Amino acid sequence: MGMKGFSDEFESPEHYIIDITYKIWEQRGLQLIRDWYSDDCPVKTPMSYSVGVEPVISGTQATLDEFQDRHLLADDVIVGEWDEGTFYSSHRVRSPAHKSGAGLFGPAPKSPQPVTMLTFADCICKANQIVDEYLVRDNCGIAIQLGIFPAEQAKRMIDNGNRDGAMAAEDLVSRWSGEYFECGEAALAAPVLAAYEKRFGALEGLASWQEHYDRAVRFEASGHHLSYGFERMAQWDAARLQGLSDPKFKVHHLIVKHTAGRPIRVAMRWSLTATHAQASMFGEGSGARVALLGVSHFELRDGKILNEWCIFDELSLYAQLMLK
Repeated sequence: MGMKGFSDEFESPEHYIIDITYKIWEQRGLQLIRDWYSDDCPVKTPMSYSVGVEPVISGTQATLDEFQDRHLLADDVIVGEWDEGTFYSSHRVRSPAHKSGAGLFGPAPKSPQPVTMLTFADCICKANQIVDEYLVRDNCGIAIQLGIFPAEQAKRMIDNGNRDGAMAAEDLVSRWSGEYFECGEAALAAPVLAAYEKRFGALEGLASWQEHYDRAVRFEASGHHLSYGFERMAQWDAARLQGLSDPKFKVHHLIVKHTAGRPIRVAMRWSLTATHAQASMFGEGSGARVALLGVSHFELRDGKILNEWCIFDELSLYAQLMLK
């Protein structure tokens, strides 16, 4: 039995998201974007904003020109029912590929260079189409794998005309916000919300937030980061957050899924605005107000976070500091 308003070929929201992704990207069905995206669909990333089908087609083609063998593997699809006939999907995508062509990350290399991309695509879907999309990819992690200093990559993007980093932090957050959406038993996400309020909302350290995490936590994050346990996770936080002050943290969507035979899964789109007051990995303290725009997924065990995936576009933060 199909879904209301969707083609009978799709058995579930998860099937819809995984199947159209595969057909567009791996089967090179770029013209199918005209069928599966609405004519006025906005697509928002930390460094860009577009409306309509044509930018989606051209952006997909540009990525495929640069990474011609890119695969899109669904780590997970966490779905919340918005209302009858509409669902919200948070899709975590793992993409092994080789940079073989020219594009966002510079000229074509002499020989293909392997990378693995981690992307979150949050989509609102209705009447067999994506009608709104929020997209964040670990572009900083891609640059690192290609041997490019992140600040150099951010400057290259600015030089190529991307000046969204000059926008006020509050305007970047407004673009990333949309209508607040919550689905599932929010009480089950209490450890997630408490941990992020401490880590990002209050910029507190390990002693404050470790109670919300399993001691065996696996933490995968932007900057091509993977670690296990509290200490290295705290080091990731410190490198990115220690120069910030006056934080303002917001949650823009929250989905909690409790499926038999699986851990409790949580998807959350979020933002942090803060003052870059002191030196950090992103540069000297400038006093500029900056925005971190991210998506995170979690798996819980016995009321604690066991697995976390946390991506914000670090290149966007470099660019904001260069342009302000």
